[in-house]
Amino acid sequence: MVLKMMDSGCADYMGKKSFKLSDFVDSLFLSEDLRKARPHDVEKLATALSIKLSHPGFAEEPKETAEYLLCLLEEKVEQKVYEVFGGQVSNKAFSKKCSSDPVFRSFITATIRARKSLSDLIDYVDAEEPDLPALGLVGQVVEAIEDFNSVVVTDDVLPLIERGIYASDVARALEVWATSREAKKGDEGFWQEEFESRKGVLERLLGGHAVLLQSEFHVAGTDTSGAGGLRADFAFLNKTNNISLVEIKAPDTKLLGSKYRGTYPLSKDVSGAISQVLIQRSELMKHYFQKQHRTPVSFEVFSPRCFLIAGNLDSLEADPVKLKAFEVQRQAVASHVNIVTFDELYQQFATFNQM
Repeated sequence: MVLKMMDSGCADYMGKKSFKLSDFVDSLFLSEDLRKARPHDVEKLATALSIKLSHPGFAEEPKETAEYLLCLLEEKVEQKVYEVFGGQVSNKAFSKKCSSDPVFRSFITATIRARKSLSDLIDYVDAEEPDLPALGLVGQVVEAIEDFNSVVVTDDVLPLIERGIYASDVARALEVWATSREAKKGDEGFWQEEFESRKGVLERLLGGHAVLLQSEFHVAGTDTSGAGGLRADFAFLNKTNNISLVEIKAPDTKLLGSKYRGTYPLSKDVSGAISQVLIQRSELMKHYFQKQHRTPVSFEVFSPRCFLIAGNLDSLEADPVKLKAFEVQRQAVASHVNIVTFDELYQQFATFNQM
């Protein structure tokens, strides 16, 4: 009953779903080494896994396909041995690794089983010489198994892979922060490029349900990629297609100005950035219909959110007066602009990797 509902309910969607050759090429590239996947590749992973796991050649040329896979198997074993042992390895070292490392032992066990199965298949084809009807049955069996496996992969395997990829990207982001927070503290362009190459950092800031619409998003004049005089560093969309604008300043941006009657105002750089992103939002809402008509990606301006990433909280030196002044003023403008410091943003990722 449910499957019939799915057939009728999804028919229109499947018919309208556009095919992008570039996406398939990306999936083909990923299928060669899934470790290259990044968070923005998640939608291509299912195709990449299907390519990696499907072997339609079994239906027409089972012996040749089995021989080809045997060669791939040998290459995988050689590569794994090189990664683990760095080249030549003794039987004693190999046995010790198998007994002490369950992951390596599982790989070797699976390899031995696969090698035997492929060799048995080759021997069977040589001995029995199956005819075309038998090969036709093999083709149907292979196709049925592949189609069923695609369901298992999507439901069980992909969520684990997605989390692993995200965690790996978070680890790399934290490494960049640890090694570059001082050396690149005044290089605003460096951090813009870092965030663009690691979109998960900003998606995490926006709640984990946002996707990058565009970097260098023009908010005034022409279209979203034209020659408008004002532009936000990044524009993101949430699940309702509501847009968010993100402005980035350098980590060494001063958060507070000079002391004034026992407290501290926001610095000129932070105040100026707040004004900048609010004007960007105003211009975007003013030119919304023009841009919506010309942009290739649909977006809405129900209630555009604005974010400012600037400075480091530890620059306030744990001074309670400064911390209070910054927090009070940050909360005062939070309904219009959400101010987040670099160290606070990366702390979110450190917390994520501890989960």
